[in-house]
Amino acid sequence: MSGSMNDRMLRIDCGGQSSSVWNVPQEVRDYVGGIGYGTKIVVDEVNPSVDPLSPENKIVLTVGPLTGTDAPMHPQACIVTKSPLSGTILNCYAGGFLGAEIKFCGIDGIILEGACDRWMYLIIEDDKVTFHGAGAIIGRSTEDAEKYLKEKHGRDLVTLSIGKAGENGVAMASVFSETRTFGRGGAGAALGSKNIKAIGFRGTKGVDVADRAAFRSLVQENMEGIKKSCAEEYNLVGMFSRFGTGAGMGLVQSRGGLATRNHSYGTFEDADKIDGFAYEKNFYTHGVACYGCPVHCGRVHKFTGRGGRELWARGPEYETMFSLGSDLMNGDPDVLAEANRLTELYGMDSLTTGVTMAWAIEMAEQGLLLTDPGLDLKFGDPNSILDLLVKIGECEGIGELLAKGPKRAAEEVGPQYVGSAMQVKNSGFAAWMPRRMKGVALAFATSNRGACHKRAPIGAEIIGQIDMDSYEGKAPLVKQIQDTVNAIFTLVSCRFHEFITPHDFYPRYIEAATGQRLSLEEFYLLGERIWNLEKLFNLQAGFSRKDDYLPERCYEPIMGEASEGAVLHREKYDVMLDEYYRVRGWNSEGVPSQETLDRLGIA
Repeated sequence: MSGSMNDRMLRIDCGGQSSSVWNVPQEVRDYVGGIGYGTKIVVDEVNPSVDPLSPENKIVLTVGPLTGTDAPMHPQACIVTKSPLSGTILNCYAGGFLGAEIKFCGIDGIILEGACDRWMYLIIEDDKVTFHGAGAIIGRSTEDAEKYLKEKHGRDLVTLSIGKAGENGVAMASVFSETRTFGRGGAGAALGSKNIKAIGFRGTKGVDVADRAAFRSLVQENMEGIKKSCAEEYNLVGMFSRFGTGAGMGLVQSRGGLATRNHSYGTFEDADKIDGFAYEKNFYTHGVACYGCPVHCGRVHKFTGRGGRELWARGPEYETMFSLGSDLMNGDPDVLAEANRLTELYGMDSLTTGVTMAWAIEMAEQGLLLTDPGLDLKFGDPNSILDLLVKIGECEGIGELLAKGPKRAAEEVGPQYVGSAMQVKNSGFAAWMPRRMKGVALAFATSNRGACHKRAPIGAEIIGQIDMDSYEGKAPLVKQIQDTVNAIFTLVSCRFHEFITPHDFYPRYIEAATGQRLSLEEFYLLGERIWNLEKLFNLQAGFSRKDDYLPERCYEPIMGEASEGAVLHREKYDVMLDEYYRVRGWNSEGVPSQETLDRLGIA
């Protein structure tokens, strides 16, 4: 055992219904944990050309050296696999209590291989795995699956599950863990392809660290900084603590960057009806915190559903306020809450699902997409939104087409319609407008997993710290953010932790937790190494420079008063992309040079 890491993972042979303990080799341990472990294993063991839904694909679920410790805001677990949505390598994350429970099992994660011959669920107690027939919960929601496992195997079980979307192979199906989600990239479809409905974890082990005194001192210092930030009235994380992640919606609206009506406009007249302040003021709200987190940015709301039913649901988070709110011209907070609840019950990524729906509604209103009988698709119409969500989750009628994701659906309707599907590599845009924020444009386009907002200069651009409309200097900045976030996700940190924690904490944490010494520069280099490994996988999967561009709509001006006609200039973007490739040490086609691979130690 290396301090807080167990140096053991479980290899689970789904086809053979067996498992074995895998002692993590040094060449994997050098990647610290989290995304590092997952990427290294998938790159080493999965053929990039494999069908993501075939038994040859693997799913790696990992934690990091701070998971399950007293370090605040490190609750997350990471899934790495080949994405059924994008066809790229995928990393996605969920907070809550799952990561800590995995660590308490005395393991650093699991590797799922092969596929079961029938629907099963797994129970993992410490390092013992048992397989159980899942017939009783097939066709049931994620909520029902969680309830079933806890009633049958104990309330202390921490679970993950898929809904009908994952069972049906919906490309944007997600994996849900109680109040949190492995949202992006179709991990739920990958799990469903292995005929695994759910997994429950129960651990009895403790988590130690290499240097208890040093670790305790770091935790205390870090916690004081977090509490101070949360107490500041206009600190972003402090606002998230008081009002949830939707607290920043008004700022984005004022800057003309709130994507509306399938990214045609940058402002939404009903934004103040569906933001974090509105939900906090007008709905009964219960705060939700992840393991060891003093911020508790999560929210559970009570609302009125269709037909007057009283319902409860987690969220919506800010990103969903865009995807199922402004982008669909939906200003009704009850409808938004119910739409969000449906994505969770069916087990779907609300971002790519909402983006796909926005494209479909626009096409239907223009008479370019035939809809199902009785389904009249209109922007802002509650029945259009809720009924279409059900169609996608069930893979019925028009839902079968849309379940393929925005780009693939558009290609089937007609290649000329792909330009209005707001995606990169078939992954739907997050809640930020690339035309308005040029650094976000480059980050979305070059993301290894497609349209990723977790590695973009959002804060710096939206608050005016740097010029939103400038192309200059964005390439080195985006590279730095991508490398830094990848490094931090080896731990696995909440993204908000970095907002209020100096970066030199991270190598200090690693040394105190595991004894592994890294300088801050070596830590950043680790993130760059992981980024380049992902890139190599994608290149071998058939991706190239042509996949690092944004859809045609991004080269048209944004409409709306505060958006100032912002547009992405193709020639200037090309120059910015060329610069990005140069600062990464890649050639003009985005292929890493031999010198770069040698420097990173991955030649």
